[in-house]
Amino acid sequence: MQEQLELTGAGFGTVVGERPLPKMSKTGSAVPLAAQTRRGGSTGHLLRHLAEMTVVMMLGMAMLGGVSQAALTAVGLDYDRVQLEWPAVTGLLMAFNMTLPMVLWMRHRRHSWPYAMEMAAAMFIPVLALTPPLWLGLISGDALSGIQHMAMIPSMLVVMLRRRKELAR
Repeated sequence: MQEQLELTGAGFGTVVGERPLPKMSKTGSAVPLAAQTRRGGSTGHLLRHLAEMTVVMMLGMAMLGGVSQAALTAVGLDYDRVQLEWPAVTGLLMAFNMTLPMVLWMRHRRHSWPYAMEMAAAMFIPVLALTPPLWLGLISGDALSGIQHMAMIPSMLVVMLRRRKELAR
């Protein structure tokens, strides 16, 4: 039995008795019409991506935090003492512990290397920006840690908004 094709003006072809077929893109791949006309990802998609990144970062902080403490102990350093005397070091360790799993998850989700590296930079920028005020005695180590964590999400959001077209894919 032959199937009949019926064209509609909305860019969809309909096979009799079947679901609508998506309009074909210029490259010949099927792309939903909404995705062809949309500029960047939706707010919901961006928030889902942010939630994924946050969960992965928290897992990394929990799992790799113990590894960091063990590594410092193995070389004869007490983590608590390092945190008191060199809070920028523990801030960088925290950024690393959160960034590594985030980048791995982003690559698993097939995000580009440049996007993953920009997100990694977004994680380190807060602690790097806060280190000079720390050294000048303008903020404490506890303040560095608190501000660092509060600044990471807005810093990541800036990158996500800049890369919203990639998020839409």
